[in-house]
Amino acid sequence: MASGSLRSGRRDRRIIIERATITRNPYNEPFETWGEYCREYAAVFYGNGTEQREAAQTQASQVASFEVLANSKTRAISVTDRISFGGGLWDIRSVAPIGRDGVKINAVRAAA
Repeated sequence: MASGSLRSGRRDRRIIIERATITRNPYNEPFETWGEYCREYAAVFYGNGTEQREAAQTQASQVASFEVLANSKTRAISVTDRISFGGGLWDIRSVAPIGRDGVKINAVRAAA
């Protein structure tokens, strides 16, 4: 595997990237609504023991990395977006390119 390329692993999990928009209610007050930005197949890697222990110290949460193929939509994902996956919502903490082929998204899901 070439350095900086997308880590081998099956992108066999479907994730939905959601993006917030601000709309106004009948009283002209702003409120945030979430809508689907894109759907992608991802390789999902759950956090290691150290990350899990650190997350548990602050609150019950789970960390994971989602690796998707790079395209115009995935290159535009930001930390203001979120992921819907596995019956939960994941707050995006960082987004980084993986060479030219992929995008790595680190996210945290708070326990319900």
